[in-house]
Amino acid sequence: MWTILIVGLIQMPALALTPGINLIATTAFADRSLSAVQQALAFSALSQPIAAFAAAMLVNRRIVSKKAVIMFGLLLLSSTGLLAILFHTDFWNLILLSTVLGISTGCFISNMFALIFDFFEPMEKQMIVGTQSSFINVGGILMSLLGGLLATFFWYGGYLVLFVGIPGAVLVYFAVPKYMVPEAADREDRKRARLDPKVYYYCIIEFIFMMTYSACGSNISTHIAGLGNSATAGIAVACTMGGGVVSGLFFGKLSSKTGDYALTCGFACMFIGFTMLSIFTGSLLLIFIAVFIIGMALSIILPRCIYMVSIHAADPATSATATALASIVAPSAGSFLSPLIITNITTALYGASTSARYRFISFIVLTAAILIAALTYAGDRRKRSAVS
Repeated sequence: MWTILIVGLIQMPALALTPGINLIATTAFADRSLSAVQQALAFSALSQPIAAFAAAMLVNRRIVSKKAVIMFGLLLLSSTGLLAILFHTDFWNLILLSTVLGISTGCFISNMFALIFDFFEPMEKQMIVGTQSSFINVGGILMSLLGGLLATFFWYGGYLVLFVGIPGAVLVYFAVPKYMVPEAADREDRKRARLDPKVYYYCIIEFIFMMTYSACGSNISTHIAGLGNSATAGIAVACTMGGGVVSGLFFGKLSSKTGDYALTCGFACMFIGFTMLSIFTGSLLLIFIAVFIIGMALSIILPRCIYMVSIHAADPATSATATALASIVAPSAGSFLSPLIITNITTALYGASTSARYRFISFIVLTAAILIAALTYAGDRRKRSAVS
């Protein structure tokens, strides 16, 4: 368990690079627009799900073990830091680094979650995914602070943080047993190994969540432009992750007592936070409180969805594919498409107003909260009717 939690500290490596984005655009590649730099960094969101599916296929076909894939991903993460030292003069280097970073995280993140699926009982899974979410957020805070510090020396300084993958790989080598998924012996076994439709239901929820959640961070620096600078925006990001740390600590109890209504609670937090952002535009304190509340949803919604996916993909033969979908593909797709969907729609409707954009998002998450509550209630009624 502690290996999973410790590796969770390095599951947000992209945050080590975020503080240096403006420096990259204004100093390293001044001939490129900020949008072009952001798109180059977004290549990791494209390579990550591809790598996750490829790794899942290799694991499911018993070609490699999950342990081997995790170690490969962590070592590749550190290789990204080495590549940054060797190649950092041309713009294509940035695209290369982002692509390799996405491949590395696609390999080790989903399979770390798969270990939870394979080695722990349902109640243990519920506790671990919540605690792991807190560790991931703590690691994100540390990586963003260290990456920002190193970026002040040279623009690719944040990439040096990625060398933490080496001790992570060593830890996995000694602490994680080599485990191959059981082979589906006949057609009936392969039929049972198909994914439960519920897996896709929770992946859709994750997609909607990340599409809206990502819009908070991607617009916050613009939203508070008149109240502070990039350092102030960094504090806001830290407050967001701080909310995830706090909610992750009590996720286990909330999830066990409320079931899928925890998802409604998470989206309700987002509704409150985004509504506050759209109204209280002149107070940094209230803005920090708002993003903290939004951040709490991160360690409620994602852990609940991943936990339920583990329940509906209990067969080890499908856990690698299920975790790739739940921990990589659905969240990455939501994050990648967030500016394309949210920004374009709100710009067409309201112009460049971030307050209007946040208000629009508040309506989306409120609708999601109501629909999930209704679907959960209907599902509970069907279960009670079946028992009676």
